[in-house]
Amino acid sequence: MKTKVLKDEKIILAPYNVGIHWVLFVINPDAEVIYFLDPLGGEPSDHGSIKTKFENAIQIYRAWCENKISKSKKDKIKWNKIKCPRQRNTIDCGYFIMRFMKEVIMEYPNKIPDNYFSRHRHSTYSKEKLDEVKEEWATHMVEDVINDAKRLQK
Repeated sequence: MKTKVLKDEKIILAPYNVGIHWVLFVINPDAEVIYFLDPLGGEPSDHGSIKTKFENAIQIYRAWCENKISKSKKDKIKWNKIKCPRQRNTIDCGYFIMRFMKEVIMEYPNKIPDNYFSRHRHSTYSKEKLDEVKEEWATHMVEDVINDAKRLQK
């Protein structure tokens, strides 16, 4: 499996709702690489001006870092569409994105494989894998968000 090792670089997980569908961008601003994961198999260009928005964000990051890079470098921002498990309905995209993020954090904290999910050898997630994410999210909402809100009200 071909990988890109991210030495001391940081990655940013950016789930993004493109209207009625969730996709995930994994951004390495230092390497100027944006990885795109879509459980419906779409392309970044399928979602209007989203590609321009993320490239503009990297331009802002360059300016913030005080890099004096010509604007022509904008065309050199690398986009990698990552082959990932596909949803088989029109409602589970959010859970797929949460599962993708969990796997990036838990399994590949310093690297993004070009064929990210090849070792899983499946075309979609099992019901059990999606249920695990749903349960973790519900537990987080009850234990952290709701209980924190109750404590703040006291």
